[in-house]
Amino acid sequence: MESTGIPADPLSRFSLSIFRLNGLLMWNGDRITGSIGQSSARWQVLGRVGYQPQTVAQMARDMGHARQSVQRLADILAKEGLVVYKDNPADQRTRLLELTPQGTEILAEIYARSEEWSRHMMTKLDAMQLARVSDALEQIAHILETVEKQNSPTKIKGEKKESPHGTHNPYQ
Repeated sequence: MESTGIPADPLSRFSLSIFRLNGLLMWNGDRITGSIGQSSARWQVLGRVGYQPQTVAQMARDMGHARQSVQRLADILAKEGLVVYKDNPADQRTRLLELTPQGTEILAEIYARSEEWSRHMMTKLDAMQLARVSDALEQIAHILETVEKQNSPTKIKGEKKESPHGTHNPYQ
C-alpha cells in the first residue's frame, strides 16, 4: 500500500497531530505511572474524580470513551479501594465516583511523578508558546463543541450514530 502523505487540508493535518500527541502523552503517562501499578487510563479516571466526584457517564463523555470501558475501569478501581461509589443527590439513577484516602495517596504520587517529568520537559519547551497553544486548543475545542451542539441530529456520511462526546470541561 502506498503512503498518501501529509493531508492537504489543515484540519486533517491538525487532527493527525493531535492523535500523535495524545499517543505520546498516553505512552509517557504509562511510563510515569507504571512503577506504582497504574496506567494513563487509571490516571485519567482518578484525576477527574480527584477534581470533583463524577458519574461514569460524565467521565466517558468528557474523555471521548465508551461508557462501558470507563465503567469497567471504575469497577476495578473500586475493587482495589481507590474509589468508591456514592449516592448522587442530583440524580438517584446514577452514582458518583469519589476518591478514597488510598486513591488520594495514589493520585498524589502520580502528580509528584508527573511534576518531575513536567519540569524536565519544560527545559525543552517554550512556556509562552505552550500557553498560546493551550489557549488555541481550548478555542478549537469550544468551536467543535458549538458545532456539535448545532449539528447533533446531522450525520456525517457513513456515520452510524450520533457523537458520544460531551461538552462539559471540568477544568474550566
